[in-house]
Formats: sequence, C-alpha cells, structure tokens
Amino acid sequence: MVAAVPEPATWATMFLGLSLGGVALRRRSRRSATVRAAA
Repeated sequence: MVAAVPEPATWATMFLGLSLGGVALRRRSRRSATVRAAA
C-alpha cells in the first residue's frame, strides 16, 4: 500500500495558486473601495 501524499511540486503549485487568488481578491476589494471613496 502506498500512502497518497502529494509531491513537493504539487504542494508548491497549490500554494502558488491560492496565493495568486488571494492577491487578486485583495486587489479587487481595494479598487472597489477606492472607487466608492472617490465617487
């Protein structure tokens, strides 16, 4: 029996994807807040 443990490259890819998604969400929320403040 082989344990289903992801390879380090899989962990790195998953972490990178989640990080980029978080950055995109933060940038989107900041822009909408800036637009609301300017209006």
